[in-house]
Amino acid sequence: MADVRPFTQREMMEQASRAVGRVLRDDLRGITTLSIDDITAMTGTLLALGLIATPPGETPPEQLIFTASTTQTKEAADGQ
Repeated sequence: MADVRPFTQREMMEQASRAVGRVLRDDLRGITTLSIDDITAMTGTLLALGLIATPPGETPPEQLIFTASTTQTKEAADGQ
């Protein structure tokens, strides 16, 4: 069984950076060589940088990046 442990934020971003580098260098071939850990690291990094996930079949929100003003706007609209 594989040794499964959580990434530290630094490890996640380093792995994501290497994976993006391979994709940029090798184009389609780079994409097909991504591992599950590479994809997990890239996904975690996008989420950590504020990308809002859109569930399959749903329309993406107007604002795709989460910022402090995103919550303030939502709270103001909700009246809370």
